[in-house]
Amino acid sequence: MTASSVSPFVKRTLIVLLLASLFLAAGLISWIASQVLLTVFAGVLVGILLRGLSAWLSARTRIGQGWALAIGCGALALAGIGVSVFLAASISQQASELYDRLPQALEQFRTRVEANPLGQRILGAAPTEEGGAGPETAARVAGAAVAVVGAFGNGVLILFVGLFLAADPGVYRRGLVRLVPVSHRDRADQVLDDVGEVLLRWLAGRLLEMAIIGVLTWVGLLLIGVPLALPLALIAGLLSFIPNVGPILSAIPAMLIAASEAPVMALYVGALYLGIQAIESYTLEPYIVRKTADLPAALVIGFQLLMGTLLGVMGLALATPLLAMLTVLVQKLYVEGALGDTSDDD
Repeated sequence: MTASSVSPFVKRTLIVLLLASLFLAAGLISWIASQVLLTVFAGVLVGILLRGLSAWLSARTRIGQGWALAIGCGALALAGIGVSVFLAASISQQASELYDRLPQALEQFRTRVEANPLGQRILGAAPTEEGGAGPETAARVAGAAVAVVGAFGNGVLILFVGLFLAADPGVYRRGLVRLVPVSHRDRADQVLDDVGEVLLRWLAGRLLEMAIIGVLTWVGLLLIGVPLALPLALIAGLLSFIPNVGPILSAIPAMLIAASEAPVMALYVGALYLGIQAIESYTLEPYIVRKTADLPAALVIGFQLLMGTLLGVMGLALATPLLAMLTVLVQKLYVEGALGDTSDDD
């Protein structure tokens, strides 16, 4: 084999190996930094929401985007303070009572389960905390404290990332566009507009869905007669942002509180949460996803399972907006850009 025939083969092999190494390195870095990337993406969502609010105010008041953003953030802060002032006493009292009653309700539930032969077998199979429970309990408390501090820190970071992005999105947008060849920069601008529009629509729909879930839960708990309906409804509305897992987590404290009043009331609460979950899963969410992101239901569920398995609760919570963004990028950059297919499939 001559040198002239070997040289191109060696070059192609080296190029393939280099590209494979780059892809592997990029995948490894993304996996290691996945939580950081998810936090940044959550901040981008907050920035898009704040920017959408400021654009809406600017279009109706004819003031600049900067002032509109300041007014919008101020209005949100004042609204939060106002709600806190008017409802602080009620919510604080009920939240404190909920915090005090949950351990009691859990202990009552355990007592009732122990009185049943089947419950005794289940509890007998579960690990007990006797003998050396002190260090284990201390470790659990320390782990919970670290988790709370970490969640609070992530929340603050997400909020600041969103504020910086909303205050001056042009800086970051121009930086992204400059990475694209000059001949394709107009196309890149359009793709960024499309991504922002889809994410903003999804966020607005999701917030509306959370509000509906909270109101339905509050009304249902009041009709059943469950104490602490307001904080339990707030928990249900907030946790509904997390698909699949959120409704289950929100139902647990409500059923425990109901069981402390009467065992049959816990069944009513469980039926209520199942009914609201059915309304959300089969009515609200398909309609909102279809109207905002136009994503197939099976694809959404599969991607949620993948993100939840790989990246935990945060990955599950951000799976749908991330899928919406990826769908737009694939459609605009690959299907329309590379393949030239601009047909709209219904």
